[in-house]
Amino acid sequence: MTTASGGPVAAQCFGVLGDPVAHSRSPAMHAAAFAALGLPHRYLAFHVTPDRLAEAVRGARALGFGGLNLTVPHKQAALALCDALAPEAQRIGAVNTIVFEGGAIVGHNTDGRGFAAAVRQLSSEYVLKAMVLGSGGAARAVVDAIASELLGPRGHVRWVSRDPAALAAELPAGGPVVAAGWGEASGGEAVDLLVNCTTVGMAHGPSAFPVPADALVAGLAPGARVVDIVYPRPAGGLLDLAEAAGALVQDGLEMLLWQGVFAEALWLGRALGPDVVAAMRAALR
Repeated sequence: MTTASGGPVAAQCFGVLGDPVAHSRSPAMHAAAFAALGLPHRYLAFHVTPDRLAEAVRGARALGFGGLNLTVPHKQAALALCDALAPEAQRIGAVNTIVFEGGAIVGHNTDGRGFAAAVRQLSSEYVLKAMVLGSGGAARAVVDAIASELLGPRGHVRWVSRDPAALAAELPAGGPVVAAGWGEASGGEAVDLLVNCTTVGMAHGPSAFPVPADALVAGLAPGARVVDIVYPRPAGGLLDLAEAAGALVQDGLEMLLWQGVFAEALWLGRALGPDVVAAMRAALR
């Protein structure tokens, strides 16, 4: 591929920073996109511990990287490293995509839009009663997406975490999102959308929720959607139980796909066509 002036496109490196990160399928997905576009770029996964995040981000800028993604546990910590924040990153309070613009580190969040696009693959119906598990950067993006894009009239979101008081202090009074502890994750009103944003089931993560998974499934409304943003789908986990109970289920690969589509569009400065999205999806399966 050539530039507008007729010269070849200079190869750039992109990457994802995480701890852990060896399980990430982002490199295969973005490699497929670059190949479909005829671009010489590379995308790599880098294991970066929290104490080295600032060095890694600033080092990527110094080396001329085209951009970065951030995954667990860096999305909230990255806020302080950015010279500027896009509105959605500011609103959500987390960064999953970094664009280097003239030496400036600009933080974006494509997780929310990615989640909304993924959930619509299951059903286009409005959400009436949702429950989101976890309070990290991904959970913040998911809650924001549900409240701003997916929630129907008079709908509400139960946001479950280990420290509901801290979450409640951030939420506007009388809004559609209500903070709750794990003791409130089972029982109460049936939910038509359940989303796991914890690290339960992730490689090297915990194997069980603070409450039994079957109790979570028992609280689903008929025809509910259940999304576990962890991938690959853990055998015998939440999604298997929910699917056996008749729910529509989805693992984290569809959200990964769409946040990646939106992130790459930011890096390249153009939307990706259906053929490129199809190549990215195929690389994830």
